[in-house]
Amino acid sequence: MFSFIFSNSVMAETYCGQISGFKFSNGSSSTTITNNGTYTIGDLPNNFFVDVKVSGYSQSAKIRVKNLNTGQYITIQENYLPYTFPGGNGAWSYGPGTYEIKAKLYKYNYCNSYSCDTETIRFTLTNTPPCGQIDGLAFSNGTNSVNITNGGTYDIASLPYNFYVDVLVSGVSESAYNRITNLDTGAVYSNTENVLPYTYPAGNSAWTLGTGTFQFYSSVYKYNNLCGTKCDAVCITFTIYEDNCGDITEFQFTNGTDQATTIVDGGLYTVNDLPAGFYIDGIVNGDSDSLRFEVTNVNTGQVYNIIENYLPYTFPAGNGAWFLGTGTFQVKGSLFTGNYCNGTLCDEDTVTFTITDGPDEVCDAEAGSTNTDGSIYLVLPGFQKRVQVTPGPNAVLPEGYNYCTLISSKADGSDDDDDDDDDNGSIRTIKSFEVGLSAAINQAGLFRVHLLVYNPETLDLNSIVPGTTTPTDVLNTLANNNICASLDDAGKSIVVITAGPDERAANTDEPKVEPIKGEDLQTVETTKNTLVSKPEEVVETASVDIKLYPNPVVDNLNVELLLLDAEVMNYQVFDLNGKQVIKGAFDNSTFGKTQVNTSALSTGLYVVKFQSNFRSFSKKIQVSK
Repeated sequence: MFSFIFSNSVMAETYCGQISGFKFSNGSSSTTITNNGTYTIGDLPNNFFVDVKVSGYSQSAKIRVKNLNTGQYITIQENYLPYTFPGGNGAWSYGPGTYEIKAKLYKYNYCNSYSCDTETIRFTLTNTPPCGQIDGLAFSNGTNSVNITNGGTYDIASLPYNFYVDVLVSGVSESAYNRITNLDTGAVYSNTENVLPYTYPAGNSAWTLGTGTFQFYSSVYKYNNLCGTKCDAVCITFTIYEDNCGDITEFQFTNGTDQATTIVDGGLYTVNDLPAGFYIDGIVNGDSDSLRFEVTNVNTGQVYNIIENYLPYTFPAGNGAWFLGTGTFQVKGSLFTGNYCNGTLCDEDTVTFTITDGPDEVCDAEAGSTNTDGSIYLVLPGFQKRVQVTPGPNAVLPEGYNYCTLISSKADGSDDDDDDDDDNGSIRTIKSFEVGLSAAINQAGLFRVHLLVYNPETLDLNSIVPGTTTPTDVLNTLANNNICASLDDAGKSIVVITAGPDERAANTDEPKVEPIKGEDLQTVETTKNTLVSKPEEVVETASVDIKLYPNPVVDNLNVELLLLDAEVMNYQVFDLNGKQVIKGAFDNSTFGKTQVNTSALSTGLYVVKFQSNFRSFSKKIQVSK
């Protein structure tokens, strides 16, 4: 932020120029002068002079330079641009000190006529020695040294014992910044030095980065803590190698028998997931004679050190079992060419990890109760119908999970009824399954629809074999393999009736079997020996006050129904093949009561269809002989 002391005169005529500032210049490079600024002569352009910067029209300038330390001053006139002190672009020869320069600008030569503009500025020049420079890098231990060349290759055995990298400087500097990049691994290391010699590692410590190809960048600064002018910088690449010197590949949890687990930096491990009686194994390549383990419990600060002189290099030593329990740990391994960590440090590696007891995994998957879009389905031979499933309000589908709809029936083909608990102990097998909230049905029978919530990454549906696998098998698979999934093993009972087109065509005067809960019923008609199907839609009454007893029934079924005024209720009894076996009607003349003779029916499940001008609904009955 610069401030100038300017005294401007009023311009009497247009085009009279003005002074815009001052600068140290040699005609090629320049440094702007700020009022009361301090400048080191060595930092200014070589053979500099003071240049009065002007704009507009002028033919001469009067420049007075006063040494405020001695009181001496010199005044000159300049009739040609640039207006400089000393005149004619002469080099400054007045040494250090505090100076005041006053410049007046004139419209005509020889400072005739009036002054267009006047400016005054003060500054200080010092003789502080110039900023230092980097002369090179060297491997050194303070006694012996080997100069480093860019692109050079060095056998670590030929370098000074306990060497470091020394940044060689000359001139004035007070701090240095070093940044080393291992080009083989990408690892970056850095330090700041405020005391000579500027070294890496700091304080003349021995080199710890082992072998490899390194890029060494160093910059030196005029003042401590990298302040002031950055005097110089270098970037040199070199390679350090050692014949037959090994390196650390990785660390593993192992017990020498079970499959090992590679330790990843920042990894989280559960004790139960690690090999029983595990220890840490330092996996190495190449030649080495010892490895030092430094294990730190990050939570407590406790440090454990051991040296292993025989392969495998393990912590605890000698393949002993891990004894430090749970927590966060840092393991640092240092590999050496000699026993007891003598000789060359070949490699170092550090990993940090956490071992926990591991909380019991909470499985959020929940199939809940299975709801279907109906309980009785009428299917034409050669056709199929889809059962639509709606998850219950207690169903939970975690992210990444899918629904699967399973259809099951009793393996022995025995009858079933609507009681979800009636077949405990019986064998049910899964007949089919489909991913999603629906499944196809195409044959008559008694079935149950089950909803499965599962993760495709943990449960393979190919493990379900239709006709063989039971819902219990699925539950056992989930439990035995600790798989987070949920199956509604009770399921929802449904009845599938096959409506034969021959019976439908032969009984055209019979009342149509109406669909349940708004589903389309495919009514089959005969036209010139061709079966033509057309959809009809009738909505079934959701709730009715009806009694059917006894159920199971032997010879006579009692029916009690609260009828509407003038309502005549027709009923039809169908077997599971869709064939009508009984029909009849009743009204309020019998107070909504009637008796159906079932003595001629065989043992089995039947569907009773009730229909009037006001409503329709279906019920199931079981005939037992």
